[in-house]
Amino acid sequence: MQCTVCRREAIIFQPYSGKHLCPVHFIKDVEAKAKRTIRMHRWLHPKDHIAVALSGDSVSAALLFFLSKLTGNRRDIRLSAITIDPGIAGYKVKEHAGKTAAACDVAWFSGSFAERYGITADEIFRREGRERACRTCEILKKDLIGDLAQEQGITSCAFATTIDDIATSFFTDILFGTVERTFFPSWVIGTNPIPVIRPFIEIPATEINQYADLHASSFLQPCPYTGCSTGVPEIQKELDAYASRHPATKFALANMAGTLAGFAAVNKRFTLCPVCGGLMEDGTCEVCEIRCKMKQGTIS
Repeated sequence: MQCTVCRREAIIFQPYSGKHLCPVHFIKDVEAKAKRTIRMHRWLHPKDHIAVALSGDSVSAALLFFLSKLTGNRRDIRLSAITIDPGIAGYKVKEHAGKTAAACDVAWFSGSFAERYGITADEIFRREGRERACRTCEILKKDLIGDLAQEQGITSCAFATTIDDIATSFFTDILFGTVERTFFPSWVIGTNPIPVIRPFIEIPATEINQYADLHASSFLQPCPYTGCSTGVPEIQKELDAYASRHPATKFALANMAGTLAGFAAVNKRFTLCPVCGGLMEDGTCEVCEIRCKMKQGTIS
C-alpha cells in the first residue's frame, strides 16, 4: 500500500484518519501530535531539566527518543532518564533502560525497591496478593522516581502515557464502579510534588510501539505483573477487540474521562487528601495508607 502523502511504501494504516503512512511521514505525524500536546499544555520552559521515566519497554524508549530529538539543539533544556528496578526475578529493567539511555546520550539515574524500601516487587506480590500488588508497586515506583528527581534537581518528569492507557483505565473504572478515580488524574509525582508531563496522551499505543521500532530493535516486554487484578486482562482484550471495529472508541473514552475530570475539579462533593491531594474514599487515602505501611514495615 502506498503512503497517502508521498506514494512511497506505507508501513502503517491509521483507521481513525484513513491514512497510510511511510516511515518518514509516520514519524512526522507522531512527532507533530506530541509537539501539539506539549504546546497546548505549555510543558516546555527554558532552564527545564526533564527526566523520562524509562522502564526499558518500547513506549518509554519512544518517549526518550522523541524528547531527545526535540530538545537536542536546545541548550536551555536538559534531558535525563530515571529507571526504577522493582525487583522481579528475570526482569532486567536496568539492563535494557541503560542501553536506551546510552543510545540517546543522556544522563541516567536509577534506583531500586530493594535499596530504598528493603523489599522487592516479587515480595510485595506474595504478601499483598494480586488485587493490591500492582497498585502498591505503582505508588512506590512513582514516589521513588519523585525522590530521585528531587535529588537531581529535575523540574518535571515525563511519562509515556498513551491514549490506550487513559481509555483502558477509565473503562476499567467504569466496570469496577471506581470511576471517581478518573476525576482526579495525577499531574505531580513524589512526596515532594514534581510536575508530570505526558506528550503521548493523544496517540495510540500501536503507533508509539511502531515509532520505537523505527529507532531501535530490542525492548523489554511489559511488566509480568501488569493487569494482575482480576478481570483486567479480559477487559483490555474486549476493549481492544471492540476498538478494532470502531477506531474512535478509545479517543471517545479518553475525551469523556477528560470532560468528567473537568467537572469534578469544580465540584465540592469529593474529599481530597490534605496531605497528598489524592481522592479520599470512606475517609481514607489509599496513597498515604500505602506510604505509611511501607514506612512502618507493615506491607503484608
